[in-house]
Amino acid sequence: MAGAVIRRLYLSPHFDDAVLSCGGLIAQQTGQGDDVLVVTICAGHPSGRELSPFAEFQHQRWLERFPDSDLVQLRRAEDEAACQRLGARLHFLHELDCIYRVAPDGRWMYDTEEALWADLHPDEDDHALAEALSQTISDFAPDAIYAPLAVGNHVDHQRIRERALSLANAGHPIWFYEDYPYSEKPEAVWRALNRPVPGFWQRYPQYLTTSQADAKMDAIACYESQLGVLFAGKMCERVMTHLARVGAPSLAEVLWKLAQPSNHS
Repeated sequence: MAGAVIRRLYLSPHFDDAVLSCGGLIAQQTGQGDDVLVVTICAGHPSGRELSPFAEFQHQRWLERFPDSDLVQLRRAEDEAACQRLGARLHFLHELDCIYRVAPDGRWMYDTEEALWADLHPDEDDHALAEALSQTISDFAPDAIYAPLAVGNHVDHQRIRERALSLANAGHPIWFYEDYPYSEKPEAVWRALNRPVPGFWQRYPQYLTTSQADAKMDAIACYESQLGVLFAGKMCERVMTHLARVGAPSLAEVLWKLAQPSNHS
């Protein structure tokens, strides 16, 4: 796919993040004829690796309805189906999900629930990730890049946010999206916006039609392995409530952009 003309490129830490957070906007953009690419970053397969007890537990939760499935293959297929529903292209990178990553001393970096939402492990090596993202952006040369604000503080979202801030500092056109469903909690959005950044945040609601909201929910429904864990059977109700709250009196998803302070006193 390298060399394709892409107007809009979404950085999705995991298989569902871009669709969960921006599915309505993606439907709007593809409906207007824009070429949209979702880049799912933590799409690597932990082949031949022993799983930590915590990773085994996560697999059991996600595969409860699909006991004989390979989790990564299943989630790739879900991602493909969701993006197809929205009319977007999909590209996988091979970064491992945090629950599979191992420090140089052989210990698991993130082997508890608490570790998923804490500070990044000091042994994280982002060189390969930075190179992969740089190559992807060079290959597709998008007009706009969308990255997670890291609402909720998941460590994989934190890593992509930090890379995106570096890209913004280098002059790339970066928009930051509110990570859903973590953004259901306004205090989590507030915490994400109050981390130190070189500038200040400006809010840009992206207003949606009902049909674009419906397209988002249809796409989210493709992630069958995640629906029970994320929504406990109330996906449509929660998604519509959230879109209405942040877009009142309309429906919306929210983007943020960094602006530089004025030099004028």
